[in-house]
Amino acid sequence: MASNLLLQTSSSQVLTLPDGRAIGYATYGPPPSSEVPTIVYCHGFPGSRYEAAFIENRDIAVHTVAIDRPGMGLSTFQPSRRIIDWPVDVLAVLDHLNISQFYVIGDSGGSAYALACAKEIPPHRLLRTSVVAGLYPLTLGTQGMSIPAKVLMTAANWLPSSVLAKLLGWEFGAVVWNEDEKAAEEKFMKVMEGKAKEDVKCLDDLEFRYIVIESMKEAFQQGSQGPAFDLGLYGDWGFELKELNGERIDLWHGKKDANAPFLMAEKAAAVLEGCDFHGLEEESHLSLPYNCIESILENLVRQ
Repeated sequence: MASNLLLQTSSSQVLTLPDGRAIGYATYGPPPSSEVPTIVYCHGFPGSRYEAAFIENRDIAVHTVAIDRPGMGLSTFQPSRRIIDWPVDVLAVLDHLNISQFYVIGDSGGSAYALACAKEIPPHRLLRTSVVAGLYPLTLGTQGMSIPAKVLMTAANWLPSSVLAKLLGWEFGAVVWNEDEKAAEEKFMKVMEGKAKEDVKCLDDLEFRYIVIESMKEAFQQGSQGPAFDLGLYGDWGFELKELNGERIDLWHGKKDANAPFLMAEKAAAVLEGCDFHGLEEESHLSLPYNCIESILENLVRQ
């Protein structure tokens, strides 16, 4: 049932950009209109356009455009890219779809890309940005971050991309490259046993579980080179938070998040002057978007 839902509700397309690269994207929800706003979804790490499928059939009418970052899903690997380059690709897709105004959501590792959009795209097009369970610059500190996440983020700062690609293959390969779907799911759930109980609980929803796993698999469709390069960029965003106007930015964060610690989010909110910071007492990394996406979207589009 879950796999059928994902296939039926996502419309995956590939756009050829002016530089010859392919960029993959999927659309979810009703067509955009004056009553149906467009949301550009920046997926987490490791993730893909499939990640946004969980928004489908929620109790709010939005048109979601979820785009694969270079080297993941259907998008061509781009060895010289920077995070700050992402808004150009986003606008290329939106122009192709004839969408003039939109909102942006960045989940988890998609935070840097969402905030790059907030910095670079004019406000007459990008109306407001929400960051959900976001990872922020490591210069804000990693206190409260889980040891595995801290090791991975630290290693990404100094390991060559080729070595990091092998490390990610070792870390995620049993899930993302396992042809036995049942075995891959069991491995994923085994890893999740050590995570916050709030995150494990939302994976009782088999449809949501399927989307999370398939999004990870799609991230590694071309191998681990793209995800490794993506991970290596988090050490240097190419811009600083203080350069942004926070007045059109919302930050949502769960206090039980150990992937992207709450203290880091609080520090980011202090730098992003004028932003709206929403701290949720009982939410963690996965549970926050799963449980609160309707509230997040309603808040985003009514501003």
